[in-house]
Amino acid sequence: MLPEFPQFKNLELLDKESIELHTKKFPPYSDFNFISMWSWDIKGETRISKLNGNLVVKFNDYITGEPFYSFLGDSEVDNTVEKLLELSKKEGLKVQLKLISEESSKNLDNKKYKILEDRDHFDYIYDLEKLSKYAGGEYSQKRNEVSHLLSNNQNITTRELDLRNPDLRKMVTNLFHKWVNNKKNDGKEYEEHEELAFNKILFLSDNYRLICVGLFRDTELLAFKISELIESGYALGHASKSDTSIKGTNALLMKADSEILSSYGRKLFNFEQDLGLQNLRDGKSRFKPITFLKKYIVSFNS
Repeated sequence: MLPEFPQFKNLELLDKESIELHTKKFPPYSDFNFISMWSWDIKGETRISKLNGNLVVKFNDYITGEPFYSFLGDSEVDNTVEKLLELSKKEGLKVQLKLISEESSKNLDNKKYKILEDRDHFDYIYDLEKLSKYAGGEYSQKRNEVSHLLSNNQNITTRELDLRNPDLRKMVTNLFHKWVNNKKNDGKEYEEHEELAFNKILFLSDNYRLICVGLFRDTELLAFKISELIESGYALGHASKSDTSIKGTNALLMKADSEILSSYGRKLFNFEQDLGLQNLRDGKSRFKPITFLKKYIVSFNS
């Protein structure tokens, strides 16, 4: 049960049903997906409430950890924004709301509020059938990457993995840690937030139906992707890592993952945002999203 604003509560596993009763009315914005919210709440600081029938969340920025308010809903949005901006000001936060959905922003009074697109947080949406086939000129590069991988490596296979199996879970964890170490050895910046969120996702796999697809060379795991089956014909990606020293692993993994997700009746795939990180933006763009779930930053007009 969500408390009424201005009361808030800390996010707990028991809140999953209450939150999903609300979020299922809207497109599957990744930030308001319960598993995403809970796994990225690495310090137990996410707080939730209900205001004018809208879901209100106090988030912490995925990279900086800076707190901010957001909401998902389309009821009395002007009043909702005003109260949350005033609360932000009272708490000494930046007087702006982030991750505001298109459904929430389109009815705002643009004379009173400044509404800016937040491209770094657009969710990438893909057609799973297209990804499962890589047909046509737009996917020629991906087909070439898959062909190169299979012609230069023997015994490449892909299959769905049960993360409740301790041996498979250990293989996935070891590959994640290998990716972490490679980033550090290459002198690249690594955010520990991601590792903590990944560990929480694995914890949830004991009780929630998460789809994990692995790519193997013989018995060696080269790549994996963990996704969630959600309503409205969508799947949502929560984690994906690969041995980047082997060209083509990401291309083949995405194809195999799309085939398996399609077999569960899903047609669209939300691969979350790129956070303004150029390598993520380039990588996600190469898979040819068909659209985006747009998000906005909202503040008072000066």
